[in-house]
Amino acid sequence: MCRALVIGVAMPAALPANLLAQAPVFTDVTDAAGVRVNFLQSGALPNVFLAGAAAGDFDADGWTDLFVLGGGAAPDRLFINNQDGTFTDRAGAWGLSRLHRGYGVAAGDYDNDGFLDLFITSGQAHILYRNTGPDAEGGFAFQDVAAGAGVSTNTGGSHDGWGASFGDYDLDGDLDLAVGGWTFNSQGNRLYRNDGPNEEGLCTFTDVTPTAIAFDLSTTRGFSPRFCDMNNDRYPELLWVSDYRTSRYLRNNTDGTFTDLTEASGTGHDSNGMGTTIADFDADGRPDWYVSSIMNDAGGAQDGNKLYMNLGDHVFSESAAARGVDDGGWGWGCVSADFDLDADMDIAETNGWGGQWGGEQSYLFLNDGAAGFTEHAVASGFVHNGFGRALINLDFDNDGDQDIALYSSNDGFWLFRNDSPGPDARGWLRVLLDTQAHPRLAPHGVGATVVLTTDDLAQYRWIYTGSNYLSQSELSAHFGLDGAQQIDELRVQWPNGLVTVLTDVVPNQTITVSACAADMHPDNALDFSDVLAFMTAFAAADPIADLADPPAVYDFSDVFAFLVSFATGCD
Repeated sequence: MCRALVIGVAMPAALPANLLAQAPVFTDVTDAAGVRVNFLQSGALPNVFLAGAAAGDFDADGWTDLFVLGGGAAPDRLFINNQDGTFTDRAGAWGLSRLHRGYGVAAGDYDNDGFLDLFITSGQAHILYRNTGPDAEGGFAFQDVAAGAGVSTNTGGSHDGWGASFGDYDLDGDLDLAVGGWTFNSQGNRLYRNDGPNEEGLCTFTDVTPTAIAFDLSTTRGFSPRFCDMNNDRYPELLWVSDYRTSRYLRNNTDGTFTDLTEASGTGHDSNGMGTTIADFDADGRPDWYVSSIMNDAGGAQDGNKLYMNLGDHVFSESAAARGVDDGGWGWGCVSADFDLDADMDIAETNGWGGQWGGEQSYLFLNDGAAGFTEHAVASGFVHNGFGRALINLDFDNDGDQDIALYSSNDGFWLFRNDSPGPDARGWLRVLLDTQAHPRLAPHGVGATVVLTTDDLAQYRWIYTGSNYLSQSELSAHFGLDGAQQIDELRVQWPNGLVTVLTDVVPNQTITVSACAADMHPDNALDFSDVLAFMTAFAAADPIADLADPPAVYDFSDVFAFLVSFATGCD
């Protein structure tokens, strides 16, 4: 396949000297890694909106894998990481090589057994693949349980389903599910509550949309729903990125319901919301919200991407144009990561359509440290000008910097390795979360806030699942250190209020932080102060003392769970 740069594409403005010195370098390793996929659609009317994928450690070996939808005329692929820069497709052997018209992908451990599962919106019926874990020979198997779980369709009539996202909106320790529906008045935008295992041991979902969301979502043209706690009360909001000026900001009322605060929050200005990413772009400790949309050179209503800067208390200021990130062409998937390891969050975005948007490059916006951005994709080797849709950030080679995967509806799947020089000299830390020992925390720490402090700088990351636009990035908190030689503190703020604190962490490594139910006094050590803290929390029915089933019931089972955790330690 010819991959030539289109002549006449506008080149990026010159980078400031401090950014140019450490601008990231990307290399196309698609063929070398063995992940070449052409998106082959079936039917008389190919859907140019599609091309979904997800990153995740599906075999739990510490290396990120890739799940890639086939399009309808080709089977889906599961590329398992060989730990040497290459991948092997295991979809057929593991039960994932279905031939269907797949739309979007969300990955999450919905049944809390320690293994990532997959939810896929599909043109026939939605799919919920339960990962059953390894067999005696080390192989894995996935079983479609969507019908039994109650999520095989999100409409009562014609099929509709686009992006999806897992999240624990009621903080009961399991993953709920939001599904976007784009077709007008299809009732496709739905929120499903995870009710845990039934008598047969299968986790099931209940559609709670009518009771949980007072706002009528039937006219919302949903593409990319996402859970994230935007006001630091631990309960995640629902950000529903949608087409035709119908994006919604839904505040979590902490009682199982949501209130539409779109207008009051100063959001919802995107003319054609497609993809979304959430990060602290100005280093004030609050999550900001970036939405990809359409920039029309002829002017009019299509006025580009939106960057909603978080002012606190559910109030935002839109500043995409002022900060240099409003023009992303006909934008689709987008992600945020510290690609150059300079301790601030950058943005990558893919795009593509016909007409004035034909042959337009994907974008890489580098943060100057004060949330001003300069575009640098072509100069960094992130060269793609097809119809990009899904976009993913991941560290597939475990070398400390974030790579990019891109999926296009007209020229297939791409994998760009981050080859920026000297990642260890610049410094990095990649954090994974383990909640297996704590039944009241969502799997893989979904909903947690991770804060890293070096000198006087605190960096914030939030653990949440997709949708970037039909796609999902890896579940990690990744930090660039900008040359800092020591990490003073790493703090994990778990969704139930528990806090884990590590000090003097060694840089340049991937670490896993486990939630220790007994560490009530956050010093990563167990002593009488933790016993006293538990007794106080238990007496007050504080959620951090809710350590055992059933949820929100404080009895001897919680005391016993604390004693077991205290006796076994936090290691």
